[in-house]
Amino acid sequence: MPLGVPIPVKEVKRYWGYYGPIEHPEADTFIAEAIAALEKESDPHHVYKTFPIEVEGNAVRIEGITLESANLAKNLKGCTKAILFAATIGPACDRLVKRANLKSYTLMSCYQAAGAAAIEAYCDQLNGKVEEEAKAEGLYPRPRFSPGYGDLAIENQKTWFELLNITKNTGITLTDSYLMVPTKSVTAIIGLSPVNTPCIRQGCENCNMSSTCEYSRERN
Repeated sequence: MPLGVPIPVKEVKRYWGYYGPIEHPEADTFIAEAIAALEKESDPHHVYKTFPIEVEGNAVRIEGITLESANLAKNLKGCTKAILFAATIGPACDRLVKRANLKSYTLMSCYQAAGAAAIEAYCDQLNGKVEEEAKAEGLYPRPRFSPGYGDLAIENQKTWFELLNITKNTGITLTDSYLMVPTKSVTAIIGLSPVNTPCIRQGCENCNMSSTCEYSRERN
């Protein structure tokens, strides 16, 4: 089925590493081609579930599993529940990237950028849905946080796979190095607090590499 959410051109350019006019003569054509193909050929799937959590020091406990991360504990401080989710836009992007590479490295890298923008757009839409459900229960969501971000080790991916049965529910598999296949897939946690506290800044806005990272929104 199609992606079901538009892919922002601005985000494709950001992931492609451009923050001003693109000098490549076919850039606009490549971007339009990549967006059209991904919006049409993607096969998105997701799964999410709410769990009670406990936060103590730098430890976050979920279903008897302890996640050690000062960054995550700070994000979830005051939360009593959390939503774990996984999402993918399916294998089409990986297939399209390989096909594009036979024509041009530049076109291939554009498809990679469009795929990154596509999964983020899909996650943003999903994020909005689960936040509305939480607010209807009187709970206030925190920004989503993923394994591999900050000091939350990428090895924690296996916790998401265990608790959500991700492979069965979405088709995403996990490699021995804890990377997901299809590559344009995301796992994350969204804390839920009974108190409406100021939003803790995350992502580019709170990263000490934002001034040098080629993908940073802060440079755009």
